[in-house]
Amino acid sequence: MKTSILLSILLALVAGSAFAGSGGTEFEPMYDQVADWLDGAPGKIIAVLAFGGAMFNALKQNFVAAVGAFLGCLLSANAKTVIESFLTAGIPL
Repeated sequence: MKTSILLSILLALVAGSAFAGSGGTEFEPMYDQVADWLDGAPGKIIAVLAFGGAMFNALKQNFVAAVGAFLGCLLSANAKTVIESFLTAGIPL
């Protein structure tokens, strides 16, 4: 018990701030290509197919699969915005 408290205090004293790296420019072309696909015709085709799957599952009275397919449709239609919001999320210092 005492050792865990002592270890916690010691770690709190030596812990510093952690900052995310600012590199990653080598992945920019690949990210731009995938983002263009999601905003372009391939993304729209996937969204239409997912919406069709949602309607098919709703007709079969499988509402859980219908909701999942519909959420997949929404995600693929707004994928670039969702991905960029995850990548830029953070606490301003």
